[in-house]
Amino acid sequence: MALADARADAHRGALGLSAAVRLACAVLAATLAAATLASAADPLGPCGPIDRQYEAVELPVAQLQRLGKTPLDRLGVVAFRGGHAAPIPFQIDERRGRKVVLADGSEPLEDDRPGVLDPDDVLVFMVCDAGERKGDRPLEASLSGSGAVTAWREIEVRDPRNGVTAYTYLIVADTPPQTAKRYVDYTPPGDLVGSASYRVGLVNALPMYLALLRDGTPTPNLLDGPRLRVHATLLMNLASFDLNEGQGQHRLVGWKAGPVRVVRRSRHYVSIGFGIELSAGVANTYFYARHVYAPGSMKLPFSPSVFFREINAIGGADGRDMQGWHYYANGIPRSGLTIDGRTSAEEKGFAADGDWFALAERDQAILFAVRLSENLAREIPLHLVYRDDAATPLPPENVPGTQPLVGFEGHHIERLQAGRYQFSLHIFALPGFQPGDQRAILAGLDEPITAAVTGSESSARLRSSP
Repeated sequence: MALADARADAHRGALGLSAAVRLACAVLAATLAAATLASAADPLGPCGPIDRQYEAVELPVAQLQRLGKTPLDRLGVVAFRGGHAAPIPFQIDERRGRKVVLADGSEPLEDDRPGVLDPDDVLVFMVCDAGERKGDRPLEASLSGSGAVTAWREIEVRDPRNGVTAYTYLIVADTPPQTAKRYVDYTPPGDLVGSASYRVGLVNALPMYLALLRDGTPTPNLLDGPRLRVHATLLMNLASFDLNEGQGQHRLVGWKAGPVRVVRRSRHYVSIGFGIELSAGVANTYFYARHVYAPGSMKLPFSPSVFFREINAIGGADGRDMQGWHYYANGIPRSGLTIDGRTSAEEKGFAADGDWFALAERDQAILFAVRLSENLAREIPLHLVYRDDAATPLPPENVPGTQPLVGFEGHHIERLQAGRYQFSLHIFALPGFQPGDQRAILAGLDEPITAAVTGSESSARLRSSP
């Protein structure tokens, strides 16, 4: 959150947002109509030794031991299954400092040394693809058609929950092993991200379309839109105001579509009047085969209590015709709450704290989880939001009513002190869901895998190999 002078056209831009949203929704609808039912993305295959389908490895290139300045087109990554090596999808995300280089978009960021490995770049591949450790046979002898192999690095992936390890091998060769498999696909016109598990469509950088895929066929749109609601009161009760997602200005500014993940960068701000502009700054969102990850940080130069007596906020999503789905969260019976558009006595009395909830229908589910930095969680405990009421509008919305409204609520945000706060939203597409399946996934968020280079050979040693 930052305070700045409001631009003169801020209110006119907000008033015209609904027309812009309708136009962009029409573009998205045309994109979806033109898309084939079969996604261009490949499904994530059976996992190797580590069964984590939602997590990726990010290994800094600085750990790859003297591979700096290696051309990217000479790299390949393989994993062993049953003693045989096969290429797996990977990507090198070039960085400038902490920022991922996104060459496409209205605000492109170019790499300072494009096309070669830099120490601040990262190697990315799926944990699920890691395989067995290679045997005693020289690695280059297991790679047919790769030309001269000049170097390789063994990468050990370890699950801290049970100590299980898996391995991949980064290859440097004239003709490196490659695969055409990709787990995510991106269509810039319509701002549509797709995998074999889900599709997400965005309008003005906000998600307006969400579908899960079963046997390649997408469900109807499950999302009416995000819901961001803030109620704030100035000191001495001088004024109170309410903000919603429709009053902001949001735009896509950059993207990169790799075989392992799509990275999108967007810019967001909202003017509240009184010469004050609240800016969430720049957001980066990462789309994987079955996981969407949206990290964020907020730097407060001073406490909001300097100006505000009270600030409460809700962040969530408004479901669209999710009749027959079930809601699961802390304090909910194992059978869940049935979504039918009518508020039952049990739903009316629902009140619970928590950092996760799930929406499930038959054998598929969507799991939402939030993680807060310790200083933020200490000051702003999260309350769960659930509202199943198709008859009562909650404008602005495309389809009146909430079926359901789900999310998180934080009270007394004005109590935050000056400092930096971090948070992240995780959304998982869960096939074959059964209540309780969320436990392993949430545990994985709190105990992520580790990766390290545990073996290597350079060109000098390879030339002398038998």
